[in-house]
Amino acid sequence: MLFCHLNKLYPHAMTNIHFHWARLENLSGPQFHAIMLARQTVFIGEQHICCPDADDHDTHCWHLTALHDGKFAAYLRVVDPGEKYPEPSIGRVLTTQAHRRIGLGKHIMQVAIDKIAEIYPGQPIRISAQSHLQPFYAKLGFATVGDEYLEEGIPHIEMLRPSAR
Repeated sequence: MLFCHLNKLYPHAMTNIHFHWARLENLSGPQFHAIMLARQTVFIGEQHICCPDADDHDTHCWHLTALHDGKFAAYLRVVDPGEKYPEPSIGRVLTTQAHRRIGLGKHIMQVAIDKIAEIYPGQPIRISAQSHLQPFYAKLGFATVGDEYLEEGIPHIEMLRPSAR
């Protein structure tokens, strides 16, 4: 489990952000509920994705949440290598509406990248990104691999970030 204060890692970020990194079996009922509520709000409510958000990969993931003043602010999951792709992959990245456009998405991604380098040293990281977010992920070191494709009616692109080590 990881619990860190954002200001120690990113002194120019907003204050009172805490990250929590855990496996599904180590999340409390209220923590898991907050994650699923945020995922449904963003992916089903806002983006109108019709397929169920929860899947069998959730049990083979690290779940990273960001809380601002104790309120749910951002989330992503890191799927174990060999589960979905040969390398670890980041997915279900979201920032709640109240916390957008302040750099929190970049910060939660950087925390995940750093944890992946620690837990899975020497491995690249794969993402299946919504195509319009390609420039955002490119700034974090991800490069496009393959052609654009549709996933639930939304254009996506696979991207790979080389190992940091």
